[in-house]
Parts: sequence; C-alpha cells; structure tokens
Amino acid sequence: MLELTKGILIAEDLPALYVKHANSVVMSDVHIGYEEEMSRKGIYIPRIQKKRFLSITNRVFSVFNTKKLIVNGDFKHTFEKLTRQEKEELNEILKYLKDNGVEVIIVRGNHDNYISLVTEKFDNVRLVDELDLGEILITHGHKVIEPRNNTTYIIGHEHPRLSIRDKLGFSRKLQCFLSIPIKERENSQIIVLPAIGIYQAGNDISLIHSNYMSNLIKEHAILEKAKPYVIIEGEGIMEFPELGLIKNILI
Repeated sequence: MLELTKGILIAEDLPALYVKHANSVVMSDVHIGYEEEMSRKGIYIPRIQKKRFLSITNRVFSVFNTKKLIVNGDFKHTFEKLTRQEKEELNEILKYLKDNGVEVIIVRGNHDNYISLVTEKFDNVRLVDELDLGEILITHGHKVIEPRNNTTYIIGHEHPRLSIRDKLGFSRKLQCFLSIPIKERENSQIIVLPAIGIYQAGNDISLIHSNYMSNLIKEHAILEKAKPYVIIEGEGIMEFPELGLIKNILI
C-alpha cells in the first residue's frame, strides 16, 4: 500500500482510495447508464460499466478489509432524467451491496440528478452533497469551494490521466490519481480520483489551470508541485515526479 497523505491509502492497481479515519473506500465517476446514452446517439457499445464497478468494489473491500463505500459523485450518467438502464442497474448494484452488508454514502455529482428515486428505497444508502470528516472533505468537485487550512479535499470530476511522449515520439496515456498542494493555505491539498467508468477515458493533466474543470484546481492549485500516481493495470501504482519536473514530456 502507498500512503498519499496521512491516513489516505492506495493499493495494487485499484482506482480507489481508502480513508483510514472513516474505514471507507472512496471511488468516483462510475457513470452507470453511459451505454444507453450512447445508443440514443446511434453509437452501440458493450454494457460493462456495472460489471466493472462491482468487480472493483469486491476487490477493494477485500484489500482494505472494509464494508463501507463512498461514491464521490457521478454514480449515474444522464443529466436530465433517470434512464431505464440507470434505474435497473443502480437498483441491482445497491441491492447487491445491501445483501453483502455494505454501507454506502453517495456524494452528489453534477450527473446525479434524480438518483434519489433509486436511493430512497435502500436503508443502507445515504445521499449527501458533501462529506466533511474534519481534516478530510469529500466533494465531487463541480461546485465552487473556498479552501481552508489543514484540509485534504478528495474530488472526482476531472477523470485525470497522464499523457507523456518519449524521445522517439511514442505516447502513452495513463489513468492516475493526482495529489496537488493548495496555495496560500497551510497544510492543505487536493487529491483527484481517477474515473471508475471504463468509457470515461480521462482528461490530460497539465500545468495550465484553465484546462481543469474544478474551481479548486483552477483557482487554488500549485500545479508545478502536483504529483501523479499512475495506475498500471495488472502491475500496480507508480509514483511519478511532480509535473514541473516532467513538463517537457507532457502532451
């Protein structure tokens, strides 16, 4: 296991982290129902988001030895309604988690409109706008936040990936966590979660503030000091140097 900051751990090749203080795993950007949304646009892709989510959750519960799950936003995909696929698959997921004794907290993301139509049926599920654990604040990342001292902000929303090019011109695009210090705040930082959804391939991390969606990063991040933790599926997680030190190979 690798400790990103005090009491926040990542392990193996898992796109989720463990908050020791809450004995909970945190993951983000599942985007259940994405396949149906694409089919309405005439693009037909395999329905694998639910299967991937359940596979990852089973692994993280085993690795971190817990039955507490925090989904940090964008559990579902469609903005304007609850689609048939979203309703069916979210019900199946939450029933599976309840049957296996899992406590679930869902932090609302910008895609999670109407998700309460499903969650209200489950007494093991709590729906919140953010989760304040004192020195750790879990929020999806789409809302404006004024950062405070001595706080680690865990966000999703960005779907971060590291895109680099070698001397021969070959490029690699790698899903990652991103740990970023916050300027003008004592002992505060942002940890950005990778997306769980397989079709949410990622947005390239960079040194340009305007390339990010979250105001925490746009307005408050020290990007030169941001450090990626890259997920190599089947291998593990690799700690990379700060972005300021690898700027010449970033795409």
